[in-house]
Amino acid sequence: MDWMNRLNNVMSYVEKHLTGTIDPVDISLIMACSFQEFQRFFIQISDIPFSEYVRRRKLSSAAYEIQNSDIKIIDAALKYGYESADAFSVAFKRLHGLSPQAARKTSAALKYYARLNFSYTIKGVNELTYRIVQRGSFTVAGIRTTSSQAQDLFHVLQNDGTARRLELLERRFDLGICFLYHKDGDTDYMIALEYDGDELPDFERYSFPPSAWLVVEASGKISENIHADTWRRLYNEFMPHSEYMQTDLPAIEKYVEWNAAANYGQLEIWLPIKQDHEFDHQFIAV
Repeated sequence: MDWMNRLNNVMSYVEKHLTGTIDPVDISLIMACSFQEFQRFFIQISDIPFSEYVRRRKLSSAAYEIQNSDIKIIDAALKYGYESADAFSVAFKRLHGLSPQAARKTSAALKYYARLNFSYTIKGVNELTYRIVQRGSFTVAGIRTTSSQAQDLFHVLQNDGTARRLELLERRFDLGICFLYHKDGDTDYMIALEYDGDELPDFERYSFPPSAWLVVEASGKISENIHADTWRRLYNEFMPHSEYMQTDLPAIEKYVEWNAAANYGQLEIWLPIKQDHEFDHQFIAV
């Protein structure tokens, strides 16, 4: 499986459709996975949501064209997918810090976000501990939220009162359930624990079917960003060279230990997987 080529093919597709429609179905075909799963690992390897990357590329291209041609602002707005000149101007100013009209001045300072290109780098000096686990069905219970902040949501929810609501179970919650992305780039996340008892008021349940899981282990200083670093290494170092493809089931973050006072964390990332050849009959490259 050559993830780098697929990712770069998606970037080429985006460039060809900056002034057209970027169809999630096309991206799914190129990547041989669902669009939601693509969104998930895109943010892990690039540190920005895919929707934000597309927005930056569109507005970078629009700024260049406005400054170097006589295109009308309304025509630029429609060309780059905005419904009105006002909506375009708001987005343009948010990114560039000035209006499209002001961008016509040759002295205007504009921001430019280049096309992303993905390549292999020599890594892996530090080992990555993993195992493959076959699990039967199981159920989790917890509190689910929607957020545009995909990174470190487990710890955000610990500090906003969500964790205290879970104390009603008189058990330690240790799971972060990473659901798929919405079209607008937001993601659903559940702070939870395994639970197969009676229904609980105000708690949502989610049942996992039997599945194979890639389990990656990590431990170390919280201050050294072991959470984000483990996700990045999983997608940048392990998955591109493996025979596995992530499925549409939610991924799981399991916090075995997380002691902020001691600056020490131990966690596992559970990624639902199938072998790559199992997807060949479902997707056709474009």
